Order: sequence, then structure tokens, then C-alpha cells
Amino acid sequence: LLMSWCFEQRDAKRLLEVCKRCGSTDQSLWVQALAFLCADEGDHIEEIREVLVHIEASELMPLLMVIETLQQSQSVTVGAVRPYLQGQFKRLIDSAESSRGKAKQDRIEIARMQQELVDLRTQAQVFQSTKCVMCSLTLEVPAVHFFCGHSYHAYCVHSDSACPQCSSEALPKITLREQREAQARNAEDFFKYLQGSSGDKQIQALGEWCKFGPFDAGEQLTQRAREDAGDAAAL
Repeated sequence: LLMSWCFEQRDAKRLLEVCKRCGSTDQSLWVQALAFLCADEGDHIEEIREVLVHIEASELMPLLMVIETLQQSQSVTVGAVRPYLQGQFKRLIDSAESSRGKAKQDRIEIARMQQELVDLRTQAQVFQSTKCVMCSLTLEVPAVHFFCGHSYHAYCVHSDSACPQCSSEALPKITLREQREAQARNAEDFFKYLQGSSGDKQIQALGEWCKFGPFDAGEQLTQRAREDAGDAAAL
């Protein structure tokens, strides 16, 4: 009601007072205030700057949406909102640099793992462990050695042909991957996830969804279909 009264009276100062008083509980008031100030014919440069400070601090609107809103004002110039634009561009640059750094680390880790696989396939492995990882007693024959470097007494290892320690560490990752693959195949959840964002955050949401492995999940389904078709043909 207070916002509606401020809109009717075209009182920009009272509008900001309402936003400061109630904005902590309803941050959408700042978005409404920006839309009103830009649509109004008066000169509200100072008020717009103050509203942009709060919008930027709380990340209430994506950059493109803010620019579209500012375009409605006849008095707002690039110079008037330069601090906001500079802050947003700096944030985008920092985000891009952070992503490049993470991608570089991922490539280094992938290269290391690929080289490790090559070494395991082409080079002899020397097992020098003297204690069983499971019971910590001195190794005695028969012993079981895994390529990961862990060694066990034969009676300390289950018959699933997997290193107990590495299997327990990998199980949460395998479970998470399976959950992501199942989520990636759920189109309904994807559209709900996308509708919860807007503007630049929709693109970010698409990127976040891609890490769930939707393309890998589709490829696995295709591979399974081919295998089923091959089995049917064999029959």
C-alpha cells in the first residue's frame, strides 16, 4: 500500500524510505522502485543510483534486465550509472577468470589421470607395501595387491575384486553421478529449474544443468538401445 501511494504521488524520496524500511523483508521493492523511477518523467538520477547500489549488493536483477529497465528513462546516461556498470563488468571478468582457472586445473588433472592410465597399462608396477591396509599387520602370502598401491591379506579382501579403501572413497562419487544422471533425464525438473531463473541467470542455470551430465545420460541410453538391438538381432 505504501508503495502504491508513493507511485500515485510520484514521491521518489518517500519511495526510497519505504524501500529502506521494508526492503530487508521484501527485496522486490527495490526492483519495483527502479522500474518506477525509470518510467517516471522526473529527474531521479540520485535515487536511481541509490537503488542500483542495493540491487547490486543483493544481486536482485541480472545486468541485462537492469539495462533494459534503465533504457526506459530519458534522463539516465551511461555516465550517471557508470559505477554500477563498472562493478558489474568487473564481476563478470572475475567470474570468467575464475572459470578459466578451474578449467585449467581440470585439464591438468585430466592429463595426469590419462598419463597414469598409460603407465598402468605399459609399465610394470612395483608393490613395496609391508603391511595390510585393512588390519595393519605384516603382509604374509597369500597377499592381494591393487594397482592403486594398497595391499591386503587375501582373507581381508572381499571377492568383488575391488580395493576396499578406494571403493569406499569412490562410492559417494559414484552415487552422486548416478543421481545427477537420473536428474538429467528428467525433463520436468529441467524446466522447473530453468523457470526459477531469469535473464543472465537462465544461461547460468543451463550451465549448471549441463554439469549433471544430460548429454552423457542420453549417450548411455543410446548405447543401451544399441546393445538391446544387437541382442535382439542375435536371437
